[in-house]
Amino acid sequence: MNDHTPLLRAEGLARYHDHGAVKALDGVTFETHAGEVLALTGPSGCGKSTLLSILGLLDQPTRGRASIGGEDLARVRDRASFRARNIGFVFQFHHMVSTMTLLENVTAPMIAMGVPRAERHRRALDLLDQMGLSGRANFLPSNVSGGERQRAAVARALINKPLIILADEPTGNLDSRNSQIVVNLLMDHARAQHALVLLATHNPDIAAVADRRIMMRDGQLVAST
Repeated sequence: MNDHTPLLRAEGLARYHDHGAVKALDGVTFETHAGEVLALTGPSGCGKSTLLSILGLLDQPTRGRASIGGEDLARVRDRASFRARNIGFVFQFHHMVSTMTLLENVTAPMIAMGVPRAERHRRALDLLDQMGLSGRANFLPSNVSGGERQRAAVARALINKPLIILADEPTGNLDSRNSQIVVNLLMDHARAQHALVLLATHNPDIAAVADRRIMMRDGQLVAST
Protein backbone atom coordinates (compact mmCIF):
# COMPACT_ATOMS: atom_id res chain seq x y z
CA MET A 1 0.00 0.00 0.00
CA ASN A 2 1.54 3.31 -1.07
CA ASP A 3 1.02 6.77 0.42
CA HIS A 4 -1.73 7.55 -2.09
CA THR A 5 -3.84 4.51 -1.23
CA PRO A 6 -6.46 5.16 1.46
CA LEU A 7 -5.77 3.25 4.66
CA LEU A 8 -9.47 3.34 5.52
CA ARG A 9 -12.40 3.58 3.14
CA ALA A 10 -16.11 3.69 3.98
CA GLU A 11 -18.65 3.38 1.16
CA GLY A 12 -22.34 3.99 1.80
CA LEU A 13 -22.23 2.67 5.36
CA ALA A 14 -25.65 2.38 6.98
CA ARG A 15 -26.86 0.90 10.26
CA TYR A 16 -30.60 0.60 10.80
CA HIS A 17 -32.55 -0.59 13.83
CA ASP A 18 -36.20 -1.52 14.39
CA HIS A 19 -36.67 -2.72 10.81
CA GLY A 20 -35.31 0.51 9.37
CA ALA A 21 -37.30 2.90 11.57
CA VAL A 22 -34.16 4.12 13.31
CA LYS A 23 -31.24 5.13 11.08
CA ALA A 24 -28.19 5.28 13.36
CA LEU A 25 -26.00 5.58 10.26
CA ASP A 26 -27.28 6.43 6.80
CA GLY A 27 -25.02 6.25 3.77
CA VAL A 28 -21.67 7.47 5.09
CA THR A 29 -18.84 7.61 2.56
CA PHE A 30 -15.29 8.88 3.10
CA GLU A 31 -11.67 7.78 2.94
CA THR A 32 -8.53 8.70 4.82
CA HIS A 33 -4.83 7.94 4.76
CA ALA A 34 -2.08 6.73 7.04
CA GLY A 35 -0.57 9.41 9.24
CA GLU A 36 -3.77 11.48 9.43
CA VAL A 37 -5.71 12.61 12.47
CA LEU A 38 -9.38 12.83 11.48
CA ALA A 39 -11.97 14.37 13.82
CA LEU A 40 -15.58 13.20 13.76
CA THR A 41 -17.84 15.94 15.10
CA GLY A 42 -21.55 16.40 15.64
CA PRO A 43 -24.21 16.26 18.38
CA SER A 44 -24.94 13.23 20.56
CA GLY A 45 -26.79 10.56 18.62
CA CYS A 46 -25.51 11.69 15.23
CA GLY A 47 -23.82 8.35 14.48
CA LYS A 48 -20.21 8.89 15.53
CA SER A 49 -20.05 5.96 17.95
CA THR A 50 -21.96 3.70 15.57
CA LEU A 51 -19.47 4.48 12.81
CA LEU A 52 -16.51 3.70 15.08
CA SER A 53 -18.13 0.44 16.20
CA ILE A 54 -18.53 -0.71 12.60
CA LEU A 55 -14.98 0.29 11.65
CA GLY A 56 -13.70 -1.49 14.76
CA LEU A 57 -15.61 -4.69 13.89
CA LEU A 58 -17.72 -4.42 17.03
CA ASP A 59 -20.87 -4.09 14.88
CA GLN A 60 -21.84 -4.79 11.29
CA PRO A 61 -23.49 -2.42 8.81
CA THR A 62 -26.98 -2.97 7.48
CA ARG A 63 -25.59 -2.06 4.07
CA GLY A 64 -22.48 -0.51 2.58
CA ARG A 65 -18.90 -1.61 3.04
CA ALA A 66 -15.66 -0.59 4.72
CA SER A 67 -12.05 -1.61 4.23
CA ILE A 68 -8.84 -1.21 6.20
CA GLY A 69 -5.55 -1.57 4.40
CA GLY A 70 -7.47 -2.73 1.34
CA GLU A 71 -9.11 -5.60 3.26
CA ASP A 72 -12.90 -5.70 3.10
CA LEU A 73 -14.10 -5.88 6.72
CA ALA A 74 -17.06 -8.05 5.71
CA ARG A 75 -14.60 -10.74 4.62
CA VAL A 76 -12.61 -10.82 7.86
CA ARG A 77 -13.09 -14.26 9.40
CA ASP A 78 -11.24 -13.88 12.70
CA ARG A 79 -12.46 -10.48 13.83
CA ALA A 80 -10.75 -10.61 17.25
CA SER A 81 -7.37 -11.35 15.68
CA PHE A 82 -7.85 -8.61 13.07
CA ARG A 83 -8.68 -6.09 15.81
CA ALA A 84 -5.66 -7.13 17.87
CA ARG A 85 -3.33 -6.68 14.91
CA ASN A 86 -4.74 -3.54 13.34
CA ILE A 87 -6.99 -1.52 15.66
CA GLY A 88 -6.56 0.23 19.00
CA PHE A 89 -9.53 1.59 20.95
CA VAL A 90 -9.74 4.52 23.38
CA PHE A 91 -13.11 5.17 25.02
CA GLN A 92 -14.48 8.04 27.09
CA PHE A 93 -14.76 5.84 30.18
CA HIS A 94 -11.41 4.08 29.57
CA HIS A 95 -12.83 0.54 30.21
CA MET A 96 -9.82 -0.53 32.26
CA VAL A 97 -10.18 -3.89 34.02
CA SER A 98 -10.62 -2.84 37.65
CA THR A 99 -8.92 -5.90 39.16
CA MET A 100 -5.78 -5.52 37.05
CA THR A 101 -2.96 -3.04 37.56
CA LEU A 102 -2.23 -0.42 34.92
CA LEU A 103 0.71 -2.55 33.79
CA GLU A 104 -1.47 -5.64 33.45
CA ASN A 105 -4.13 -3.70 31.54
CA VAL A 106 -1.54 -2.42 29.07
CA THR A 107 0.07 -5.83 28.55
CA ALA A 108 -3.27 -7.59 27.94
CA PRO A 109 -3.61 -6.84 24.17
CA MET A 110 -0.20 -8.41 23.51
CA ILE A 111 -1.32 -11.81 24.81
CA ALA A 112 -3.49 -12.34 21.71
CA MET A 113 -0.45 -11.55 19.59
CA GLY A 114 1.63 -14.25 21.27
CA VAL A 115 4.22 -11.82 22.61
CA PRO A 116 6.38 -13.52 25.29
CA ARG A 117 5.71 -12.44 28.88
CA ALA A 118 9.07 -10.75 29.43
CA GLU A 119 8.70 -8.76 26.20
CA ARG A 120 5.14 -7.76 27.12
CA HIS A 121 6.38 -6.49 30.46
CA ARG A 122 9.26 -4.55 28.92
CA ARG A 123 7.20 -2.90 26.20
CA ALA A 124 4.39 -1.96 28.55
CA LEU A 125 6.74 -0.41 31.11
CA ASP A 126 8.45 1.58 28.36
CA LEU A 127 5.16 2.93 27.03
CA LEU A 128 3.84 3.74 30.51
CA ASP A 129 7.05 5.68 31.09
CA GLN A 130 6.39 7.67 27.90
CA MET A 131 2.93 8.42 29.30
CA GLY A 132 4.43 9.69 32.55
CA LEU A 133 3.01 6.70 34.42
CA SER A 134 6.08 4.68 35.39
CA GLY A 135 5.38 5.38 39.05
CA ARG A 136 1.80 4.13 38.68
CA ALA A 137 2.43 0.87 36.80
CA ASN A 138 1.50 -1.38 39.72
CA PHE A 139 -1.51 0.65 40.87
CA LEU A 140 -5.09 -0.45 40.30
CA PRO A 141 -7.21 1.92 38.16
CA SER A 142 -9.23 2.92 41.22
CA ASN A 143 -6.08 4.23 42.89
CA VAL A 144 -5.04 6.69 40.18
CA SER A 145 -6.62 9.87 38.81
CA GLY A 146 -8.99 10.02 35.85
CA GLY A 147 -6.31 11.58 33.69
CA GLU A 148 -3.87 8.82 34.60
CA ARG A 149 -6.45 6.13 33.83
CA GLN A 150 -7.08 7.66 30.43
CA ARG A 151 -3.36 7.90 29.64
CA ALA A 152 -3.05 4.22 30.57
CA ALA A 153 -5.98 3.50 28.22
CA VAL A 154 -4.09 5.28 25.43
CA ALA A 155 -1.02 3.16 26.21
CA ARG A 156 -3.15 0.01 25.99
CA ALA A 157 -4.50 1.14 22.60
CA LEU A 158 -1.01 1.85 21.26
CA ILE A 159 0.85 -1.15 22.63
CA ASN A 160 0.46 -3.34 19.50
CA LYS A 161 1.35 -0.43 17.18
CA PRO A 162 -1.99 -0.65 15.33
CA LEU A 163 -2.69 0.81 11.90
CA ILE A 164 -5.74 2.65 13.25
CA ILE A 165 -6.70 4.19 16.58
CA LEU A 166 -10.44 4.65 17.12
CA ALA A 167 -10.97 7.18 19.91
CA ASP A 168 -14.56 7.74 21.06
CA GLU A 169 -14.77 10.95 23.13
CA PRO A 170 -11.43 10.11 24.80
CA THR A 171 -11.22 13.49 26.55
CA GLY A 172 -14.89 13.79 27.54
CA ASN A 173 -14.23 13.37 31.28
CA LEU A 174 -10.88 15.16 31.44
CA ASP A 175 -9.85 18.70 32.32
CA SER A 176 -8.23 20.84 29.65
CA ARG A 177 -4.66 19.96 30.67
CA ASN A 178 -5.20 16.19 30.59
CA SER A 179 -7.27 16.51 27.42
CA GLN A 180 -4.34 18.13 25.67
CA ILE A 181 -1.94 15.47 26.95
CA VAL A 182 -4.14 12.66 25.61
CA VAL A 183 -4.64 14.30 22.21
CA ASN A 184 -0.91 15.01 21.88
CA LEU A 185 -0.14 11.36 22.62
CA LEU A 186 -2.56 10.21 19.95
CA MET A 187 -1.23 12.66 17.37
CA ASP A 188 2.38 11.74 18.15
CA HIS A 189 1.49 8.09 17.53
CA ALA A 190 -0.11 8.90 14.18
CA ARG A 191 3.00 10.74 13.03
CA ALA A 192 5.60 8.34 14.44
CA GLN A 193 3.91 5.10 13.36
CA HIS A 194 2.37 6.44 10.13
CA ALA A 195 -0.99 5.35 11.54
CA LEU A 196 -4.48 6.81 11.39
CA VAL A 197 -6.32 8.33 14.34
CA LEU A 198 -10.09 8.65 14.03
CA LEU A 199 -11.25 10.85 16.88
CA ALA A 200 -14.90 11.39 17.78
CA THR A 201 -15.32 14.54 19.87
CA HIS A 202 -17.75 17.23 20.95
CA ASN A 203 -14.87 19.55 21.84
CA PRO A 204 -14.20 22.16 19.13
CA ASP A 205 -10.71 22.84 20.49
CA ILE A 206 -9.80 19.17 20.14
CA ALA A 207 -11.32 18.94 16.67
CA ALA A 208 -9.38 22.04 15.59
CA VAL A 209 -6.00 20.32 15.94
CA ALA A 210 -6.98 17.45 13.62
CA ASP A 211 -5.78 17.35 10.03
CA ARG A 212 -9.36 17.06 8.78
CA ARG A 213 -12.83 17.26 10.25
CA ILE A 214 -15.98 15.38 9.31
CA MET A 215 -19.27 16.70 10.66
CA MET A 216 -22.17 14.30 11.14
CA ARG A 217 -25.86 14.85 11.78
CA ASP A 218 -28.72 12.33 11.91
CA GLY A 219 -26.48 9.50 10.82
CA GLN A 220 -25.17 11.30 7.75
CA LEU A 221 -21.96 13.05 6.82
CA VAL A 222 -22.95 16.68 6.26
CA ALA A 223 -19.58 18.43 5.90
CA SER A 224 -15.89 17.66 5.50
CA THR A 225 -13.04 20.17 5.89
